[in-house]
Amino acid sequence: MSESLASPQNQTPAGPWASLNAGFLAGSPLLLGIVPFGLIYGASAKLAALTLTQSVAMSLTVFAGSAQLFFVNLWASKVAVPILVLTCLALNLRLLIYGASIGLKLGPPSSFPMALARSYILTDESYAVSTVAFLRPNFRYQKAFFYIGSGLPTWLGWQITCVMGYLVGSVIPANWPLGLAVPLLFLSLLISILRAGGEKGGSKLLTVAVAGLSAIFLGRLPYNLGLIVAIALGVAAGMIHEKRLSR
Repeated sequence: MSESLASPQNQTPAGPWASLNAGFLAGSPLLLGIVPFGLIYGASAKLAALTLTQSVAMSLTVFAGSAQLFFVNLWASKVAVPILVLTCLALNLRLLIYGASIGLKLGPPSSFPMALARSYILTDESYAVSTVAFLRPNFRYQKAFFYIGSGLPTWLGWQITCVMGYLVGSVIPANWPLGLAVPLLFLSLLISILRAGGEKGGSKLLTVAVAGLSAIFLGRLPYNLGLIVAIALGVAAGMIHEKRLSR
């Protein structure tokens, strides 16, 4: 099976369902950050005059929280459609980097449906949870199924809370700091990856530092391109550092 195993020789590899369940359990704690994020999107979609069907359809087909949130805000502001589309694409370009990275760890998909499932479930959360888990020496699950399972709690939580936000978002007090949950969620993912850095911890720390500082200085670039450039600079810095260490 091309969905390779990462288990010590003295352990029995887990089957697909056990791997899926283990990934689901590993990804479940992130629901604490998904709930307010989904509520914000649902409420914003209603304020942008989208119907419940339209907002749910976007969540099911796009399944990209930050891009969806930017979309409804720009839509409500009557931004030109080309600019709206370019902004959402720029925000999601980071998924190309995630996809290339996680693809190297998972190996070639065993079938076309598996390839679709792996692509669809790719989020910041599933990438972070799987990347950290794969570094553990006692990891004995099938990587592809664990990775898909780790994204299911985020998917379920996102769909449910988006509907809830649309239906009851107007009664949520304005002074509740729901927006704070979004950066806190990504910060927790970042800390988890850095803590599991292992022998490449220095390269990862340099990647984060360069990307973070670049994002600050390039934040004024149009269409959120500063984020993409910052990611590219951070990755380049980490790769250069890692190659120098390997020499």
